[in-house]
Amino acid sequence: MQFNLRLILVLLCAFVLANAYAGTPVVHIEPKPLWLNAPNPYTGKIAAREVENGYFFQLNEEQIHVEKQADYRHNILEIVSEAGIQNASQISVGFDPAYEQIAFHEITVWRNNKPLSRLKPGLFKVLADEKELADFIYQGSYSAYCILDDIRKGDCIEYSYTITGRNPIFDNKFSRDLYFQGSQPIAHLYKALLVLPQRQLHFKEFNKPVKSISSIKNGLQCYEWESYQVKPEWDYNNQPGWYNAYPYVQISDYNSWQEVTDWALKINPIDTHLNGELAMRVAALKAAAGNDKEKYFNSAVRMVQDEVRYMGIEIGQYSHRANSPQRVYNQRYGDCKDKSLLLASILQAGGIDANIVLVNADIEGHIAQFIPTPNAFNHAVVTANVNGKQVWVDATISYQRGAGTNIYFPNYGKGLVVKAGSNELTSIPPSKAGKRVVTETYSIANEKGAMKLDVKSTYTLNEADDMRSQLAATGMAETEKNYLNYYKKIYPKISTKDSVTVVDNESKNELTTIEHYSLPTILKLDKETGKYNGSVYANYINDNLPSISNTARVPIAVAYPNNVYYTAQLVLPSTWNVENSHTEVDKDAFRFSADRSTNGDTLNLKYYYQARQDYIAVDKFDEYRESVKDISDNKLSFSFTYTPDVNALPFRPNYWLIGGAILLALALGAIGIKIYRTETPGIMFTYGSSFVPLGGWLWFIALGLAVTPIAVLATTINAGFFDVNKWHNFVVRGAWAYKTTIIFEMAGNIMLICYSIFCFVLLINRRDILPKFITGLYAFCILFALLDCILSSILNNAASEATVKALTRAIVGGLIWIPYFQRSTRVQETFIVPYPASNFGYETAEISENVESEVE
Repeated sequence: MQFNLRLILVLLCAFVLANAYAGTPVVHIEPKPLWLNAPNPYTGKIAAREVENGYFFQLNEEQIHVEKQADYRHNILEIVSEAGIQNASQISVGFDPAYEQIAFHEITVWRNNKPLSRLKPGLFKVLADEKELADFIYQGSYSAYCILDDIRKGDCIEYSYTITGRNPIFDNKFSRDLYFQGSQPIAHLYKALLVLPQRQLHFKEFNKPVKSISSIKNGLQCYEWESYQVKPEWDYNNQPGWYNAYPYVQISDYNSWQEVTDWALKINPIDTHLNGELAMRVAALKAAAGNDKEKYFNSAVRMVQDEVRYMGIEIGQYSHRANSPQRVYNQRYGDCKDKSLLLASILQAGGIDANIVLVNADIEGHIAQFIPTPNAFNHAVVTANVNGKQVWVDATISYQRGAGTNIYFPNYGKGLVVKAGSNELTSIPPSKAGKRVVTETYSIANEKGAMKLDVKSTYTLNEADDMRSQLAATGMAETEKNYLNYYKKIYPKISTKDSVTVVDNESKNELTTIEHYSLPTILKLDKETGKYNGSVYANYINDNLPSISNTARVPIAVAYPNNVYYTAQLVLPSTWNVENSHTEVDKDAFRFSADRSTNGDTLNLKYYYQARQDYIAVDKFDEYRESVKDISDNKLSFSFTYTPDVNALPFRPNYWLIGGAILLALALGAIGIKIYRTETPGIMFTYGSSFVPLGGWLWFIALGLAVTPIAVLATTINAGFFDVNKWHNFVVRGAWAYKTTIIFEMAGNIMLICYSIFCFVLLINRRDILPKFITGLYAFCILFALLDCILSSILNNAASEATVKALTRAIVGGLIWIPYFQRSTRVQETFIVPYPASNFGYETAEISENVESEVE
């Protein structure tokens, strides 16, 4: 992390002040204190298979003398492998020279049961560690380092030291957490606490620690805890902040939360007598707001959040004591308590009742399980009553926006309001969580050219606050680079088309970013089928799904609150043929849904992910791993095929359909010949002057039957039913319906061709069976058109206009011609020729040649 010159100077001044206050930190060498208890002797070892990092604690001892403000520690580490030499050959002890001093009593290396003393002056290097400097907190803390040389496998390293002193900010009040398990195996663990009997301590146990033994020793109340063969506890970086599986005891001599409140009020009272530059600024805020309390509140919050940067110099008492509001405002920096006291004082000066609230940002509402102690808190915020509405504000959050009192507040759960009479924790109502709404629009102009990707991301409430802060810290140039790199991982050849646009609606606390990219088409040609394949994947949702390691054994923390709406829009040159769908996964920890719909040329793939709690329980791991894997593998991807113009592709015969059509035609022809040659039962037909030749409307029927086979055959060929490209046309849903429609229409057309030819032959030969079979032809046309409509509806969600017109024509034709052929006298007199020819007779021997020719 890079620090500017001003920050370096601030830290340098703090360093000088710390040394001036505490003196140069040194490590003293002294004998062991006389007040120590003697633990029971124990020589048992840790089993080799349970040793981690190459060493274990043979002894881990801690004794605390409350009245002498002294903490004694004594450790014996046994090295069992070369890894232990690497990991345990240095000693590091942290302390705060502002109020603590450290004295080492021994450093001994035991080799072959012989002691080798390593303790000598100048052995230690005392270095400022400042572990929280990256979080802009300077505490003035140091660590005493000792690097031991000549450590070998099998050695035991024994050392002991005492840290004396307490932070005077607590007025000799004592509170401490004693842990009885660590991250390394311990053969023998011993803890002791010595205190005057009149000091009434309160104890609370967590996770079933070893039971204490209480006794009176040398006039002191002595509490002892001792255990053996202590296995290490699992610890993960991604476990919830409130989760603590270690057995421990909380100790405090605060009798109530009221005592903690009184202590906090004493060290950090609200300052209503502002002066100097701060008083002038408050007057300006009042003048600008007039009588509008909400406006004054909003202006004061924004001033403290944005103009006073977060930076804490927490040396000595200032670990808990805030600097004066005037000082914080003038120096324009402060930590949480500094900024909270400044904001509460400004609000009070403006006639708004406001108070500091102590919270724990890590364990949130779980703080209620603790007994009263100031050490239960690690953060300070503000609550105010604005026009009768209780409002909560975190003064350390920068770039928060929103009108009036509508400002997002993190879900800290419970807190202690630092106000006279406050004797219990207060429940803090959760704020409405913000959301991220991301829409990626893929515009495909054609199957070969580049396509456009437009990304619109909208953030609300806390998500807008975070994004606003991120943009301010990163800068637009770096932001655009980061955005591009994100998509390059998915589409390596992507490029930006325009700068990122940011639209910030501060009153609504809604921020929108718009991105524009160009990239090669996602369509890939399949040369065997002649179709284009494409796919998209909801990476943004996948990035937010909880990840559970196979080695996890404690609850896993998940981002919370977390509401993500993601839409992928695919725009094609043609309309989509996709069935709407909805799927949902509903769990205790999260909810996921996916919806698919179309609107003309646009396909909408909408996904939603919501975290419902901040963790996943251990007993839910297998269930959640399965759910997350199913979502990631099966519910976030969408694949489709696209053929831009079937007719433009070279014809490739579909031999299976061609062969099927030929076989069907031959079979129908054979059936037609057989029917034609079936002998007509009844009396002999006599050909004579009473025979009625073709005429009237029958010529229209004859013309229709002659044209129908040619027209239907042309339609079948032009429709591409016998083209493989047609068979593999663009289908993203209901492939069975599409291909069934092709087979059905092809077979129906072949049957219609053959049936029409058959009826035409019957009509020309005046066969007596024509009325029956031509009635069947019209009925077949109606049935064929109806089934075609049904398949079209299945395929396209609605019957096409062409199929509806065809059905209408078939019904109208049937209604006209079926009754005609059933009732017409002319039909009955014309179609009377039976089969075979031997059934023919003649009315007279004199028959005109033209009649004879007609009979032939």
